[in-house]
Amino acid sequence: MSAYKLLFNLGKSQLEDTGSAFLTEDLITIKLDPHSQALLQREGKLIKLAESGDIPKTITGKVKQGDVYTIGTQHEKLVANVEETIEKKFNFNLKLPQFSKKQIFLKEQDLYASQPQGKKTTLTVGIVLLVLLIVSVVFGIRQKNIRETNRIYKEKLEKAISSYQESLDLFAVDKTKARQLFMESSQLANEVAASKYKDERTKTLVNEINTKQGEILGEYKSTTTEFLDLTLQTSSFNGSQIASSGEDMFILDKKNKKIIKVNIKTKKTSLAADTDQVEGGNYLGAYEDRFYLMKDDGIYELGGSSEDKVLEKDWDNPFFYLYSANLYLLDRSANKIFRYSGTTDGFGSKSDWIAPGIEADFSKVVDITIDGSIWLLSSSGKVSKFTLGNPQSITLDGIPENMDNPTAIYTNEELKNVYILDSKKGRVVVIDKTGDFVVQYVADDIKNAKDLVVSENENKIILLVGGKLLTIDLKN
Repeated sequence: MSAYKLLFNLGKSQLEDTGSAFLTEDLITIKLDPHSQALLQREGKLIKLAESGDIPKTITGKVKQGDVYTIGTQHEKLVANVEETIEKKFNFNLKLPQFSKKQIFLKEQDLYASQPQGKKTTLTVGIVLLVLLIVSVVFGIRQKNIRETNRIYKEKLEKAISSYQESLDLFAVDKTKARQLFMESSQLANEVAASKYKDERTKTLVNEINTKQGEILGEYKSTTTEFLDLTLQTSSFNGSQIASSGEDMFILDKKNKKIIKVNIKTKKTSLAADTDQVEGGNYLGAYEDRFYLMKDDGIYELGGSSEDKVLEKDWDNPFFYLYSANLYLLDRSANKIFRYSGTTDGFGSKSDWIAPGIEADFSKVVDITIDGSIWLLSSSGKVSKFTLGNPQSITLDGIPENMDNPTAIYTNEELKNVYILDSKKGRVVVIDKTGDFVVQYVADDIKNAKDLVVSENENKIILLVGGKLLTIDLKN
């Protein structure tokens, strides 16, 4: 076996910040410092053995007679010639090429393999494969979820289309069922529209629902217009209640102790009663051109500068309403309705209007109106109807939402519908006289309304909002 030795150009086997080389029999070990390279010139070929990068690297391999190893950077180099011990050949003139990463190409690299680099390559390949596997699994799961989500929203869209079409078909024969289906369709369509599911039918359906909403649901987003500014008649006027008779309205301002009279057709306005007459007044009623004010000690008829007491107090926690020259008084504490028959100079004695044996709870009643039958509105949203002293069955069918502490109810014998002020939800709910929902008008100004009057002849809902009367055009 031949013995070999290394002859170095610098006379030493190590160059600082570059690397070192040493022989063990016929194996060479080269240690590279960071950012160094090792080259081999063998049999006329120049081979790049290794490049260390940021981390030191060690390689080993068998030597041959005449091999020239160069270890270095672009600035320094360590050259080692391999010679048999019986020979002395020196070659220190090997020119070190420029160590550009892209200028050196590895050839016959399988002659010299670095064990640490091999392990690192295997680990890197393993990590890459693992990452690819994870990405593939995640992508597969995501695609499955997308398909499942699309399936769900497609089913919702199909259901929305079906419910919408069915609501149109049923509307003429069963408005309540048609409205339920329409609301279901609207909710589903809006869910699909808000999702990432794409289907041209969604936009078409939403547009059709918006177009038909007023007709099917009977809901109109309304804009109020000013009917009359009452503060022009008397400054600081702030209305609390309206009492109407025919084309005339009487508006009470309890705080400022004034009553204004307004004609619905002409808008003619006058001060009907001033401070002295209104002092202590808390509830107003009207019949034809006369109006009556309830005070702590009884009910007074007002007119001009005079006031006449027509009834002594004989009640607790009441409402009253005038109809056909008679006065009907609801006593919430006694759960009774009394009738006072009209006379030439006032009213006669009271009689119990509720039929014998009928028991009722009027404790939550907040307003009363009469069209021949007596209609009562409770704070719970319940509407009660009494005809000739007997309760009538009234079921509020089809209202989109339950009423939340409504405050006023209005109808008369000339109106075909009943109007309910649900100010908390900013709406006026309209029902027919069997209790079925007809339509509702929604507007922000309604939230501040205290009372309402309706003229179907003038096609207007008139709202009392502070010192103004506002109107909404009827569409039902």
